[in-house]
Amino acid sequence: MKKYFSYQIKKEVTVQNLITVETLDISPDFSYPEEIHEFYELAYIDSGIIVCKADCGTTTLQQGDFLLIPPLRQHAYSAACDQSATIFIICFRSRSEYLSILDQKIPLDKDTKRIISEIIREAKNAFVFPFEKKLKLLPKPMIGAQQMVENGLEKLLIHLIRARISEDRDIVFVMNSIELEHSLSNDIIKLLKSHIYDEITLEQVSQQTFYSKTFLNGIFKKNTGMPIMKYYTMLKIQEAKKLLRKNMPVAIVAVQLNFESPTYFTKVFKKYAHMTPTAYKKSILQ
Repeated sequence: MKKYFSYQIKKEVTVQNLITVETLDISPDFSYPEEIHEFYELAYIDSGIIVCKADCGTTTLQQGDFLLIPPLRQHAYSAACDQSATIFIICFRSRSEYLSILDQKIPLDKDTKRIISEIIREAKNAFVFPFEKKLKLLPKPMIGAQQMVENGLEKLLIHLIRARISEDRDIVFVMNSIELEHSLSNDIIKLLKSHIYDEITLEQVSQQTFYSKTFLNGIFKKNTGMPIMKYYTMLKIQEAKKLLRKNMPVAIVAVQLNFESPTYFTKVFKKYAHMTPTAYKKSILQ
């Protein structure tokens, strides 16, 4: 009898979670508020011209352009040239190191646009349209539609990665380096998270990883969109939100997270959350 063996498929690009699918209709005077989140945001310009302002600079996007915003990059959208515009947005989580090479504006070809059309069609087969930030499943979604959205998104990302590598062959030779940089960035994030309730300095991060502060900051910003200590503060603010949701007093939260004073904590919280801790508590406890 013939003997068969199983083969473990290597998945270069996987989507862990779908966060939202939405369409933004931007009027000439529209300005989308600045935001930051822990997942990828794919923006496809269906019509018009928009401006995306982010930590790394300002990018002008027109019909047919694609932009992938990595996790934890502060960004905002606004109309350009006094025109209305429409953006199709998909937010998702992925751990693929290859996505780092898509960190730029990309004009799309016909095949890519066709894949995006397929994703939108299947999304309409699964979720209530027009889409909102929180996806709502249809009463009777078409069988397999959710999976088709995920598969289509993975297909789109693979298609874009292949095209990017094809136009710049040097990328092939640096992918191992990218993987190492990504691993180092993850190690730093774990280290920062382990010190949420006390304090760690950039000097201490450097000592524990055996790399210079300048090198670490460069690699970390490349992979996360922000310097190490800014990321550390962002983690503390996220933890502060969790504590405030438990109705913990603002002053206690400041002490727990090792801020020098409640006043300084309020100042930093407002910078990252765009509201004071007290206002945040009221908004979530109502």
